[in-house]
Amino acid sequence: MRKAIVTGGASRLGGAITSALVKDGYEVVATYRSGRERVEALGVRAERFDLADPDSAEALLERTGSVDVLVHNAFAWSQDPRALVRANVEGMLDLVGTFLPGMTEAGWGRVVLLSSAVVRAGIPGLGAYAAAKGAVHAAARSLSWNGGPAGVTVNVVVPGLIASERTEAAVDDFADHVADVESRTPLGRLATADEVAAAVLFFCSEQASGVTGQELFVDGGKD
Repeated sequence: MRKAIVTGGASRLGGAITSALVKDGYEVVATYRSGRERVEALGVRAERFDLADPDSAEALLERTGSVDVLVHNAFAWSQDPRALVRANVEGMLDLVGTFLPGMTEAGWGRVVLLSSAVVRAGIPGLGAYAAAKGAVHAAARSLSWNGGPAGVTVNVVVPGLIASERTEAAVDDFADHVADVESRTPLGRLATADEVAAAVLFFCSEQASGVTGQELFVDGGKD
C-alpha cells in the first residue's frame, strides 16, 4: 500500500483529495493547522503542520517517515503580504525539499502541488496570494529536474474558483463574482472539489509516469 501526505486536509478541497486517495487504496496522513476534528472525521491519521514554521516540515517527516506521494494543498493566510508570501513560498520549498529525498532514494514518488487559476485571471486585492501561487508553477519546473532521474514526478493542479467560506470572505459581492465567472466558462459552472481531486489522483497514478513539470487547469475550461 502506498503512503500519501495531503497538507491542508481540513479544507473542503483537502478533504476531497484525501477521500479520493483513500478510496484508491492509499494510506493517507492529512495535515491541519487548525480543524483537527475535520481531518479525523475523514477516518485518516491527522498531523499538525504549519507552513509558517520553518521547523514544521522536518518535524512532520520525523513523525510520519518517508512517503510515496506528497500532495501540497495547504495555504497559510496572513493580512501581511510579505508574511503571506514568505510562509507559502518558503514553506512549500521546505516541505518538498524535506520529503523529496526519500522518494528519490526509493526510486518512485509523486509530488502534486495545488495552485490557483488566479495566477492567470487575477482578482483585485489578492496580489500576494497570486504571487505565492505563481511561485508554485516556477518551482515545479525546477523540482521536476531534481526528482526526474529517480522516477519522481512533480506536477501542478490548478483549480478554478471553488466556493467555500474562505473564498466568499475574500471576494466582495461573491455571488455576482461567481455568476460572472460562470458566464465566461465553457461548462457554465464552477468545477467541484471532487473534480479537482480526480486530477490530483491522475498525477499520483502509474498512468501519469511520463508526465512531470506540467500544469493541469480544472476550471470548467475558463483558462
